[in-house]
Amino acid sequence: MKHYAIIGHPIAHSLSPLMHNRAFEILGRKARYDAHDILPEELSTTVARLTEEGIAGFNVTIPHKHAILSSLATIDEAAQQIGAVNTVVNRDGLLFGTNTDAYGVFQSLAPFADRIRQANVLMIGAGGSARAVLFSLLKDFAPSEITIATRTIAKAEALALHFQPLAPGIPIRTFTASKDVLNTLIGSATLVINTSPVGMAPHDTASPLPAGIGIRPDQVVFDLIYTPLQTTLLRDAAAAGATAIGGLEMLLHQGARSFEIWTGERMPLDQIRPLVTEALRSRTH
Repeated sequence: MKHYAIIGHPIAHSLSPLMHNRAFEILGRKARYDAHDILPEELSTTVARLTEEGIAGFNVTIPHKHAILSSLATIDEAAQQIGAVNTVVNRDGLLFGTNTDAYGVFQSLAPFADRIRQANVLMIGAGGSARAVLFSLLKDFAPSEITIATRTIAKAEALALHFQPLAPGIPIRTFTASKDVLNTLIGSATLVINTSPVGMAPHDTASPLPAGIGIRPDQVVFDLIYTPLQTTLLRDAAAAGATAIGGLEMLLHQGARSFEIWTGERMPLDQIRPLVTEALRSRTH
């Protein structure tokens, strides 16, 4: 039986074991996927132990997506450019790292590619997930401009500096988020993406857009949060007639891509999606 896992801290909330173990069951694979709560100071020794035990592959989540790099033999170009790894494959005792978060972003936004191309993008937040979002936007969608608005301007500036060489012709602007700034920036944005944790349960009445900032019907609003399934931002977007995309699709597609990398088979998403959706709904009731 092949063993897979997810490592992070905290990890009890992860839906990855549910997704992967059910997929293994549906496809008749003899495999098991576990969750390991690993403190930062335990990372290198735990990865060494899992490798010695013959783990076939594992996912990496916060806070280890960058720190894991020092434990890997090699990483692919996407992971190198993003600066983070979320999927690891054990190849005869050598660990190979990649990043499927950007693939999840791409799959979530692909149906709206024609609307995003040569349009303005407003990205709120500059945390870990913002790196995969920026990579996918620059590589796959060619917007005319990307604006990052965040409370910590230094983080936004560091992101812009890191990713600008990937597409020198697409300006990346940075602003300190305030109601007046967001009110101005949203006016020219076709795509609005929330990469911040604002609106995540249990604080699901909050929104990264302050009250009074209007969303237009022609806009696409993508919130990476998936707990709750419908955030305040997404409810406001839907009420305004805008296209609202939740974080569930990114969650599913990044996991499905990891599964495919490990097994060579596609995850049966049509059967996994309702299972994960119901698990998320049960958390909010």
